[in-house]
Amino acid sequence: MRSRETRSDDKATKAAAGRRFGTEKPATRAQLLDATLELLVEEGYAAVSGRKVASKAGLNASLVHYYFPTTDDLLVAAYRRGAEQSLERHREAAESDEPWDALWALSTDPSRTALAMEFMALANHRKSIRAEIARYAEEIRTIQANALERGISDGRFDLGPCTPAAATVLLAGIARVLVMEEGVGIFGGHADTREFLAWLFTRLKQRGDDRSGPTTP
Repeated sequence: MRSRETRSDDKATKAAAGRRFGTEKPATRAQLLDATLELLVEEGYAAVSGRKVASKAGLNASLVHYYFPTTDDLLVAAYRRGAEQSLERHREAAESDEPWDALWALSTDPSRTALAMEFMALANHRKSIRAEIARYAEEIRTIQANALERGISDGRFDLGPCTPAAATVLLAGIARVLVMEEGVGIFGGHADTREFLAWLFTRLKQRGDDRSGPTTP
């Protein structure tokens, strides 16, 4: 009679063979990654484990290790999935009629910003995540800066001495402070900040209108 260890090894061998012949299901993989992203937002990166991810996804725990042999594999794949979703949303915002407003709304989306903050914290402990964050962050900044540059070129707004690249840093910085503080119950000065930014956005649009020349009443 074969030992439990032998049977376990046989299962692992079959699983590895299955992977080689492309039996992975994209829907199952996506389900596990979405569950990981939800856990990161709800409980933080320290709570992510194969067991919890499987429970969240409603799947067998062995599937997590089947698709992602290590925790790093799981976290990197989850980050890439979240980052690709964010890239797509940024592209859509950049192509909107009001890119400044659309990018600001996206930057202050609590769920996306909270997720980004968790990955930033995780990057301090895992170099693999750090490299991915840098790559995607630069791409998102480029999308944002190009959108603002187009807005300046066609006269929709005028940033004055602030370059589009600098504007993207300011947007990200203020948005993260607001979302991070509100997440722990700090609201002092937030309403005033949002009101000021609404005024500023309107003013920047007016500057663009002024620069484009007089309009007929």
